[in-house]
Amino acid sequence: MSLDASTLPFSPFLIVITLLYALISATITGPTIIHRELEQSDWHATCQSNLNAEITATRRPDQVVPQVPDVGGMLCGMFPELGDLCMMIPDPNAMARETERRACAIEAQRLARAASGTEGTCACAAQLFTETERLSVALYAASGRAFTPSAIANRDVGLSRALNAPQCKMEG
Repeated sequence: MSLDASTLPFSPFLIVITLLYALISATITGPTIIHRELEQSDWHATCQSNLNAEITATRRPDQVVPQVPDVGGMLCGMFPELGDLCMMIPDPNAMARETERRACAIEAQRLARAASGTEGTCACAAQLFTETERLSVALYAASGRAFTPSAIANRDVGLSRALNAPQCKMEG
């Protein structure tokens, strides 16, 4: 059985043009439109803000070392003539305060490292959403935004799902 182009209800040229238009909508115009709409909606800034809030919520509590005056400082305060002796008496909380200071610095570095990845994570989510919803994006673009598929209308749900996908998970 052979296919005769003259028996088709549409001209082969129209079919080729339609397929070409669908391909361009799926690969070029659709992703471009979604990218622009995400920029206009300020989704990336909101995403980063939410991720930073989640990261800040994981902050480990500080171990508060009591601020007790050291014995040497108290002794020298009352008897300044014992200055040499006061210098030989160690502060019992000095090591604990230094350990706490180092732990706070390490925690601040951990939070800064985690926060530096939020931009990439949000970009990954936007890219993953565009790829997984390629057909919806193409229909949206091809219709000149006249037809809005549910995946596009509810894109915040899709973006949230993409943000939590293993491909876009942040390392904290």
